[in-house]
Amino acid sequence: MNIIIADDSSFVRTIINKIISAEFPDAQIKLCTNGNEAFDAYMDINPDWLITDLLMPEMSGQQLLSALNAQGKKGKYIVVSADVQKGTKEEVEGYGIVTFINKPLTPDKLQQLINLIRGE
Repeated sequence: MNIIIADDSSFVRTIINKIISAEFPDAQIKLCTNGNEAFDAYMDINPDWLITDLLMPEMSGQQLLSALNAQGKKGKYIVVSADVQKGTKEEVEGYGIVTFINKPLTPDKLQQLINLIRGE
């Protein structure tokens, strides 16, 4: 399983990476600090999952999802963001995301993330 984690916060990337690595030890995880890196990685490895923040430098999560959509990519996207405005949620839901998880991350929210990846 290939997973991309895109978040400009090294703390958040580390937390998500650790929990996914513990639950899925065979997963190949690519860590990206912005949407540009994530887009390039996505086009290169076509991952099973993309976990992305929205508020990132260079290319936001919305721009990333829009760019992937424009390329005809229909992946499994999970948005993890502190931007919980109704308009923002509606916009990213239009890109076919699996779910939107609000920051800050809690043990319950991390378990929700694992359950989604597991297909539960």
